[in-house]
Amino acid sequence: MLVRRMSLEELAVAVGLPVPVLQYLTDMGYIHPVPELPAAEFAELRLIRRLINDLEVPSEAVDIILHMRRRMLEMQREIARLRAELAYRRAFEHSRNWIDAEWYE
Repeated sequence: MLVRRMSLEELAVAVGLPVPVLQYLTDMGYIHPVPELPAAEFAELRLIRRLINDLEVPSEAVDIILHMRRRMLEMQREIARLRAELAYRRAFEHSRNWIDAEWYE
């Protein structure tokens, strides 16, 4: 896992969020304590900055958005895992008839 090592102040400058906001996110468990911040969390901080600054989303709503986004990503990983399992089973179980279907969003 890629880890950026920087102080809280350096991180605030890099992602464009105030230090108190970053401290709050750390306290709430949304990001790891500085200085060991995984690259994925660095990207998530930039998303938070865009939500707050560019889209003017209230900070209370950011919590809900982050929770929903993480849940959606978990579901996407589960779908990918299930698809891989299904492909594996199809490869070794030729005796059954399968009906193919696709899901479009």
